Formats: sequence, structure tokens, C-alpha cells
Amino acid sequence: MLPAPYPVFNVFQGKRIHIGLTGSIAAYKMPDFIRLMQESSFDAGCTLTRAGREFVTPLTLRALGVDPVYDQGCFDPVDTPFAHLAGRTTLDLFLIAPATANILAKAAAGLADDLLSTQILSCPGPVYFAPAMNPAMWNNSITRRNLSILESSGHKVIPPEQGSMACGESGTGRLAHVVRLYFHSLKAVSPQTMDGQKVLVTAGPTHEYFDLVRYWGNPSSGRMGLATALALWIRGARVHLVHGPMPTLVSFPGLELHPVTSAEEMYVRCRELWPDCRYGIFAAAVADFAPEKASQLKFKKTGQDFITLSLHRTRDILAELSRSKSGLQKVIGFAAETDELEENARKKLWDKDLDLIVANLVSLEATPFGSDDNQILLLDRHDRAQMWPRASKAEIAWRLVDWIAAL
Repeated sequence: MLPAPYPVFNVFQGKRIHIGLTGSIAAYKMPDFIRLMQESSFDAGCTLTRAGREFVTPLTLRALGVDPVYDQGCFDPVDTPFAHLAGRTTLDLFLIAPATANILAKAAAGLADDLLSTQILSCPGPVYFAPAMNPAMWNNSITRRNLSILESSGHKVIPPEQGSMACGESGTGRLAHVVRLYFHSLKAVSPQTMDGQKVLVTAGPTHEYFDLVRYWGNPSSGRMGLATALALWIRGARVHLVHGPMPTLVSFPGLELHPVTSAEEMYVRCRELWPDCRYGIFAAAVADFAPEKASQLKFKKTGQDFITLSLHRTRDILAELSRSKSGLQKVIGFAAETDELEENARKKLWDKDLDLIVANLVSLEATPFGSDDNQILLLDRHDRAQMWPRASKAEIAWRLVDWIAAL
């Protein structure tokens, strides 16, 4: 499973990934990655180099349902005499992870002296490489040259990360976080229907502090907004994600993170970003009221049997930015209602000059806050209305991108 609040997009039925697993200690992470791809309905195959199978055994992969698993040398007996050509027309993604300096050098030079290097050379489409190696090897000029050759040949590189290495050294060379591997893989096989579009997305709660340690807030997890931002990024958009307090998120090229705390901070950041964006998707659960500050430090309860809070209205970020939109900009709002769902949602659609509203019903029996799934009603300015059945927030986000693109 991905760490919370990241969504798993189970919308890739029929897609196939083949993984080239080479001799790096980071290979131990790949079974978890394979399980993630399977949760997204991918079929998975794998080719192990001789060094790679010292870290992950063919039996482990077969037990996970990986098929085929190639673990022989190029000229040793394998299931098919043409294993070096396997999947040339049926693969959706060929990922080399972890990719050692050795396999990068062989691929850049066009060498084909074992099964994996031959498969790379015979692959007609781009091959994705996720390097993992010692920092000295990563920074070596020869490795840099090999990467340049691969990229100039149309292949893709998912860069390694900084951190402590198994050898005890520290620097750049760690295999990319499984979150990055996963979402880059989804992007590689997805239609780029939002290519080039700039999108502003808000997500999560806001915290309105009463003193240094207490705040007025709500239990929003930010999962719906994050799922929407990622679905847009996977489909090619450049996304600004302005989010309230959430777990630490991993950034991606083209997905810029803007953490904020209060409603006012969210408004200021959104106002700065909005003029340069084509779409605004406001999924954050912004506090409607904020308490007046009682103290810059910690409020003391000594001698107090009760307190009275003075609250003031926060800015209506959705309404203010929607009213400032240009003719080409589109605004999508989210609404949580406790009764009269369609009536209240339709009123907000027109009162706030929205192009589309996504509404959900909050009750004691079912609440979207903190849950992995949701049931929503969509309304747009052309009187189209759809009630979607309960589904995962990832699936809802994926379908929502289709509606947004059609706007």
C-alpha cells in the first residue's frame, strides 16, 4: 500500500508492465512496487539479471503472480527461444528498476550480451530507467554521459534521490521513492488529455489557531483533492497543489506543492497562482469561521470554568476567485451538504459563478471526511446532473478529469 493519503488508481485493466531487475540492494523494494502495480490492475512480468536474482529470487516473483519471470542468461534455456524479443508489441511499459550503472552503460552502448540488455535493445518504444547506485558512481562523468545518450535516444530516466546509502555513505543515488516510481509509471501509460494545461487545486483542511497550540478545524484528510491533483498530473497537466495541513507529500516535476495552514494563507497563495492557470479545482475544506486570537502563547484554563470564543468569517476563496476568472478560465467547486443535496448544490453553482460543482452528502452514517471512498453528485451550468455511485476517491478523480477536459 501507498502511504496515506496517496490514492491507488485501479483503472488500468489490460495494461502490462515488464520490469528489468538488476543487481542493486534497492531491488528488495521491487516486490512492494509490483504489488502496487497489480492493485492498479496491471499484469506484470520481470527479467532478472544474474546479479539481480542474488537480491530477489525468481520464486518470490512467481509467488506474487509475476508472469513471465525470465531468470536465465541470453543463451541459456528459457521458456521460449525468442525471450529476447518478448513483449515487443504487447508491453505498455518497460521499466528497469533498480537500474545499475552497469545496465545504463550497456544500454547506452547498445550492448546485448545477456537477456535483459537484449530486450532493451529490441524494445521499439521508450524504456524507463530508475537508477540506483553509490553517489560516486552516479556523479561519475561516464555515467552522466550514458544517461545523456539514453535520453537523447528517447528513453526516460526517473532520477534517484538523496539520502543515506546501504554502504554508509550519503548523497544522490537512492532508488526513487516507491510513490514516485508508481505515479511515473501510471503517467507513462496514460493518455495525455490535459497536456500543457495549468491547473490550480486546493486540498485538505485549514487550521485557524486560537492560541499557539489550539485551533479550529475539521477532519478533512485531503485525499480527494490530492487524488484529483495526481489524476490531472498523470494525464499531462502542470499542477499547483495548495494544501492545508497534511502528511508530508512527495513532489514531482510538474506538480508543485504549496503548503499552507490558515484560510487566509490559502487565499493569498491561490490569488497569486490563479491568473496563470486554466482551471481551478477547489476541493479544500476551508474553515468558514476563524477564532479571534486569545493569546500568542498558550491560553491558560486557570480560574476559567468556561470561555467564549469570538469568531469572524474567513474569505470565500472559491467565490472570490471564481468572480475574478477570465473568459477562458473554468472553476470547479466542491460542496459538502447535510440535506437537500441537489437544491443546495445548484444554488452554490450559480451564486458562486461556477462551471461545475461536485457535491456530497454528509450524514452520521456516511461522511467523506477521512474516508477512502465517496458518493457524489455533479452539476454543471448546462443543467447536466449525474449521481455517481459510491467509489474510491481515486476512481472519482479519474472520471472527474474527463469532465474537466470536456468543459
